[in-house]
This record gives sequence, structure tokens and C-alpha cells, in this order.
Amino acid sequence: PFINLDISQLEERFARPLAQQILLSWIWEKYVKKNSEDRDKAAKKRVLIDEAWMLLPYPEAVDFLNTMARRARKRNVSLAVISQKFQDFYESKEAQAVFTSSDTKLFLAQDKSEIQYLQEVFKLSDGEANYLLTAGRGEGLLKVGNETAILEIRSTQREFQFIETNVNKLIEQE
Repeated sequence: PFINLDISQLEERFARPLAQQILLSWIWEKYVKKNSEDRDKAAKKRVLIDEAWMLLPYPEAVDFLNTMARRARKRNVSLAVISQKFQDFYESKEAQAVFTSSDTKLFLAQDKSEIQYLQEVFKLSDGEANYLLTAGRGEGLLKVGNETAILEIRSTQREFQFIETNVNKLIEQE
């Protein structure tokens, strides 16, 4: 099962960041901590935080992400932090730790303005950086430890309907 908590309609400056923090705390208590209480019932779970850059102005939220990134693994839970604005993470050493503590990283096509930050923090080779600059939609690099693989992501029709946010593309698919 997949649970999506959508707060996109909340006001951005106050209500949305507050809701993000409350929901992350709830997720931690309800799904992460309880997942390790009974080892026989523990299941692999993943917490995805989209548009994570919105949490960066709040030191408590960044600290929470770091804690979750480090401690969730012990409870059979993985954390996926998704952001299109890596430069914002680059400018905060505390926020960088959320990404750099992870052994698995997925990089999709990148804008020229972001690539230097990614290359520095994640030690991407010139070839990897150039590939990300020329990659098409859904193409990218998967890095696990020191190993890198080129991949292409294609969504099924059902996945497309769930993840696509462009109303015009959804209408076009119908």
C-alpha cells in the first residue's frame, strides 16, 4: 500500500512548513518507530519527502531529517529525500548530511547551474556530470556506494496518472 499525504493546497509560508513538520513527526511515531517494535511484523517501508528544500529554513526540521536518515535504517525503513533545488542543500552543511549519509543516490537530468554543487558534494566524475547535463527525461545515474549505473525510468500508465502533476499532460493521456 501507498499512502500519500498531500499538503500542496496549504498556504506556503506558514501552514505548509508547519504541516510538513507535524506529518513527519506523525510518520516517525506511527510508521518508523512502531515498525521495529515487533520484529515478526516489521516490514520494509520507505518514507518519501518531496520538495524537501521547503524544510531548509527551519533548523529543527533539518535536524529531524538528519535523525530520520540515520535512525530509520535500524527500523527497516528507508528515507527518500526528493528535491529539484540541490543548491539550497549545498549552502547548509547540516542539510548536506541528509544526502551524504545515504549509500544510494539517484540523479536525474540536471541544470547547468546545479551540476557543480552535485559534482563537489557527491564526487561525480566529469563524465557523470556531463551525462547528467545531457540526459533526457527519465534518464539518470544510480550510485550505490562507489558503483554507478546509467538508467532510464519509464512509468506505467497507472504510475503516470499517480505521479504526473501537469493537468494538460493528464488530459492528453486520457
